[in-house]
Amino acid sequence: MSESHFIVSLHNGSWQHSNRGSTSAPFKSREAAIEAAIAEAQLSDDPEAEVIVQDPETSTETVWRWQQPDNPK
Repeated sequence: MSESHFIVSLHNGSWQHSNRGSTSAPFKSREAAIEAAIAEAQLSDDPEAEVIVQDPETSTETVWRWQQPDNPK
């Protein structure tokens, strides 16, 4: 399993994303945080990287994986 999980979450009213203890924030919207997390995941060059959104209710959803057929590396 990859250690390259880019987690997008809402914290104190602002969207952010984190990876390996490093947090990038704030983003004005969920979508902006997801786009930034995907961009960083692509730059990681980890073929197992993925972006996961953790919603306020603590449910999670994987929204991007490196291996996706439509991944424009």
